[in-house]
Amino acid sequence: MTENKFFFLTTTILIISSFVLFSCSNLTGFSSTTTSSSRTNPTTTNTTQADFTGQNITGNVNDDLYENFTADQTVTITFNGSSASAYISGSSTVTATSDSAEIGSVGGKAVTISLTANSEDDESAEGFTIQYKGSSKIKYVLSGTISGTLTIKNKNADAAVVLNNLNITSTSAGPALRFTSPLRTFIVVPAGTNSTLTDSRLLNQTDTMYDSKKGSLYTKGALIFTGESSSTTGGSLTVVNAGYKHGIYARDYVRIADITLNVTVGNYGRDCIRTVSAAFVDAGSITLNGNGNVTDDESAGIRVDGEDADSDDSTVYYNKGAGFIVINGGTLNITTVAKGITAHWKSSETCIGSYTDDDVNTSLLLDNLLSSTTYSVPNPFVTINGGTINITTTGTPYEYASGASCSPEGIEAKANILINNGNLSLTTTDDAINAGGAIKIAGGKIYAYSSKNDAIDANGTGGIEIAGGYIVARGTSTPECAFDCDSNLFAITGGYVVGIGTNNYSPLTEDYCTQYCIEGSSSAFTANQTFAICDSSGNAVFAYTIPSSFSSIIISTPALNGNSTYTVRNGVSASGSSFNGMYYDSISLNSTGSAGSSFTTSSYVSSVGSVSNNGSREGTR
Repeated sequence: MTENKFFFLTTTILIISSFVLFSCSNLTGFSSTTTSSSRTNPTTTNTTQADFTGQNITGNVNDDLYENFTADQTVTITFNGSSASAYISGSSTVTATSDSAEIGSVGGKAVTISLTANSEDDESAEGFTIQYKGSSKIKYVLSGTISGTLTIKNKNADAAVVLNNLNITSTSAGPALRFTSPLRTFIVVPAGTNSTLTDSRLLNQTDTMYDSKKGSLYTKGALIFTGESSSTTGGSLTVVNAGYKHGIYARDYVRIADITLNVTVGNYGRDCIRTVSAAFVDAGSITLNGNGNVTDDESAGIRVDGEDADSDDSTVYYNKGAGFIVINGGTLNITTVAKGITAHWKSSETCIGSYTDDDVNTSLLLDNLLSSTTYSVPNPFVTINGGTINITTTGTPYEYASGASCSPEGIEAKANILINNGNLSLTTTDDAINAGGAIKIAGGKIYAYSSKNDAIDANGTGGIEIAGGYIVARGTSTPECAFDCDSNLFAITGGYVVGIGTNNYSPLTEDYCTQYCIEGSSSAFTANQTFAICDSSGNAVFAYTIPSSFSSIIISTPALNGNSTYTVRNGVSASGSSFNGMYYDSISLNSTGSAGSSFTTSSYVSSVGSVSNNGSREGTR
């Protein structure tokens, strides 16, 4: 725990220091006095700044590193369809039968393997069961093919399961791979291997389903996906869910290190990765395809939520989770009908409902990340520290579909969203980024485009703060916009920002902006052309290719100085450092277009063109 505290403290100091240095550098050339803006926008009434201290974490847990796991013994099992042979070092090989065959003994307790038949009484599906009732740590090395369900009962200690080119195809009777342990299970995918878990179950197939656990890969505890160490690249694991519940389900949390993980959910399935407490992505190449389109149960990519209780559950364990998501690295390619990434904890939408003293958070994270916090109830935040995230959502938002509740947002948190770094490309039908609380962007490159809703939407009183990074935000038709935080705080203190949308946007809170900003309109900036903002010497300090029609535009760049006059030139041809049509550095104009509106930065927020603002209209979610 000491190492974790030191790591988090050091990270926080570095980030705060970078904010201070960045802000100071932006003050160069600022006038010591400012004048009021001529804007006609409504006055922002709520300027409560959100506190992101508690979520500015990487989520590092030493016990989650596979190199820190030491097995007391290794069990090697080779499967061949409906047969299997197994051994422990120093013991003879045994063959699985309908009676439990003892593979060997570890710590004085037997490790057994048996063929399993369909049984309604004990909810078991045909396949194999491996069981160990002791408390020693075991590594299972599994290879070959299985027709049916593999269940590993290992309840009293962390275990490692090495998938050495293992291929499981379950029948309609149960999931592909099931763990009963409430502790950690390392899913180790060695470099050069390719394993596949295929779940043949379908929605409402209860007449032939004996094990209805709600994940093709299911555990009562935590799942750690890793190579042969947390820092080495592993092999490939593919999970295919034909159409019943989730691809991966953990009743605690999921962590993904440097492997290739592909999860596909069929038309009647639900989420690709679903957990109760938390999700961490540290590295790897992750591809999630959620095709489930059952009304109000559409597929999400990564969802952290309450216990998923349905009418067909035989047993429901009411577990109060932590509820958050942290992405530190890796490449995520997510295509879903519903949300891409969501910390979705909302008591009214989980089986728990209102919390009582009987509800217990049993997460393994209580011993480390949560030990000094008050996470007795969910804190559903999302923190992004790095990585490449590409999200596409395809569903129809509920505003456009009578009687449905689908909300196909890109990245959602019921609490706050903090983006420290990363490369994000979000193309969605609902909000590209949505927070029930506040949103803070401190760095990274973010392209946020919604075809039917807001690009970036914060519903909490903390509003939206942009302190750094490169942000291109595109909203759509009325009443949606690029930036929506109602009448709460909207402050820009750093970074390169452009957002286009309708006149229903949230106005900038001038008293909290420390970098010069522009609120403009289509009367000054021409759609479907590239414009440049040029200083009095004719040098371009900013340029953007407007890709569509729009009503309003918001711009901010460190290159704007105080008490200086600038001219908008439309129809230019630009080159230089760019991001999704936004030119931000070493800008050259190959053609200068035509001169348009001029403005002077007499205050931190300037109006350009006939600016009007009807006020943000949404903000209830």
